[in-house]
Amino acid sequence: MSTSCSVTEFPALSTVRLSPNEHAWVRRATIAPVTLLLVLCGLLVLLRLHTYDEPLERDITTYAVIGHELLGGKALYTDLWDHKPPAIYVTYAAAELLSGYGRDSIFLINIAAGIATLLGCYFAGSAGTGGRAGGIFAAVAWLVVSGDLALQANQPNTELFLNAFLTAAFAIIVRRQNVPIRSRIAFLVGSLFAIASLYKQVAVADAALLTLVYVACTQTGKRSAAVKNVGIIAGVGLSVWGLIWLYFFLQGRASAFIGAVFTYNSYYSGNIWQNLTHSFFPQRASPDLLTALIPSASILVVAGILGLIFGPRRQWIYLLAWALGTHLAVLLPGRFFPHYYQLWLPVLAVATGWGATLLARVLPSRLSGFGYVMGFAICVVMVMIEAPYYTIPASAWSVKKYGTIFNASEQLACNLDRLLLPKETFYEWGSESGMYFTTKCQPPSGVLFAEHMLGGPFAIALSQRLIRDLEQNKPEVIIANRGTLAYTPASHPVIVWFAENYRPFSKTKDFLLLARRGGRLEQGMRRSVQ
Repeated sequence: MSTSCSVTEFPALSTVRLSPNEHAWVRRATIAPVTLLLVLCGLLVLLRLHTYDEPLERDITTYAVIGHELLGGKALYTDLWDHKPPAIYVTYAAAELLSGYGRDSIFLINIAAGIATLLGCYFAGSAGTGGRAGGIFAAVAWLVVSGDLALQANQPNTELFLNAFLTAAFAIIVRRQNVPIRSRIAFLVGSLFAIASLYKQVAVADAALLTLVYVACTQTGKRSAAVKNVGIIAGVGLSVWGLIWLYFFLQGRASAFIGAVFTYNSYYSGNIWQNLTHSFFPQRASPDLLTALIPSASILVVAGILGLIFGPRRQWIYLLAWALGTHLAVLLPGRFFPHYYQLWLPVLAVATGWGATLLARVLPSRLSGFGYVMGFAICVVMVMIEAPYYTIPASAWSVKKYGTIFNASEQLACNLDRLLLPKETFYEWGSESGMYFTTKCQPPSGVLFAEHMLGGPFAIALSQRLIRDLEQNKPEVIIANRGTLAYTPASHPVIVWFAENYRPFSKTKDFLLLARRGGRLEQGMRRSVQ
């Protein structure tokens, strides 16, 4: 019997007509996940609303203050000094253009980046053998842990934006694991990695490992095309950073850019090779931090082993490469702050989705439902861990995460309105940039953190710049963080300058207030004494 077929035996796809029942099935299959994702996005908004009024952490307010000053015409790394790459400040400035200078803009970018990561987790999770079910499990897992208190994850620090871009890049790569990646897709992936690195250079660890696995997992005959795509990805990254350097070079600020973003960060991180010798959880990791990560980490380990055994192995190799890249990204800065561990959340969320659906596939048919039960149980455990946090007020979140310093800083900032006249300014010697954010008062200097003047390659230069700025702008009040004063040498040039030009007039538990000699407040104190 001949097995050949004429063309007419298989009509063109365009001529195929679906029955009404098939149309209804397609609609339901599309509408259900879209509806559920919209519900999850709505829940994310509600969860973030709970801590809308939380006193903001110093990193967040620093980005907001610098972003505001950028919109006012100040120059990054010269007028305004910090050591992060430029993307975070540009993001906060853009949010201010949309929502104004205040909490609304911070809430906006918190929601936008959170939803972007949630969708990235869904698309990455649905790339596994479980399809949309895996995507839903991944999205739910991300939602539940994305605002974890122990990881300081409810506020939009740089890790949130890294998660958004890195998860999107991973989702694109893994969804095309069985399809050749075209040049334009490689360009898109390279752009996502490059933008992530403009928030924090540690994104390079994930990019390097994922592209290495991409080449290694490509069939031998197609490996040259894979190497070409990796070249495109790397070329995009180098080009983006080259354009950033060119921008600062044309403005005469290239040396300031290189000094802040590379020279200072090299000092900040210390010995990178020594950083990489730390264990998965360094000694500074708190029990609460471990509690937040262990449920999903357990399914990553178990499901990863099963995935490598039962397959398809390639997707699990990609996920384990992402996990290793994340581990390196956490270790590279050498500081191990809790918010660094937020980078694990999308990895573990996708592992939850893939793990649950893998078990449903490899178990006997009569036990296949156990995989979904396991995924549901993991999500329930996460909810039980996270739910108690939402029974306490926003101010208590800050205390549990950081102690009382940000509550005290915000309270003092609110009292400054009664202390200072509209055109009078203050400078805070410490790290509490939130005072400028709360009062909407322009800082008299773009050198905001005392830490940068107490150590590092630019300590002397930044101290001298601060003194010049203060001599020019003459703030009425100096607010000195008493904790910072405790480890600042009395011979430090800034402290000497304070003593010559200011005198103490009030103090709180955390701050010492100094009035400018000959200024309005100091003259008022003299009259009150007389």
